[in-house]
Amino acid sequence: MRALSGRPLMRGSLVERLRRCGRANCACADDPQRRHGGKFLTVQLDGRTQALHVRPEDEAPVRAAIDAYHQLWQLINALTACELADLRRAARERRRARRRQR
Repeated sequence: MRALSGRPLMRGSLVERLRRCGRANCACADDPQRRHGGKFLTVQLDGRTQALHVRPEDEAPVRAAIDAYHQLWQLINALTACELADLRRAARERRRARRRQR
């Protein structure tokens, strides 16, 4: 699939999660509004959701790979619609040919 797009592809979602750091004296321990944020890549593989922390400097390439996947998927859907239309057209033509033979 990567050969088709010419760039990295990745299925998944980039989400932001707020969490506590675990230090008892940190403000995030008591106040949910002050929890630490972070971006995570989530993807479902083999029936399980997996998450990976994405560093700020890696966010842009990860987003680009996810966008490339979506663009390729849209192209595949468009090609599928064309093939389906061709199959339906061929079926109609076969029905018409059978009717003419009668």
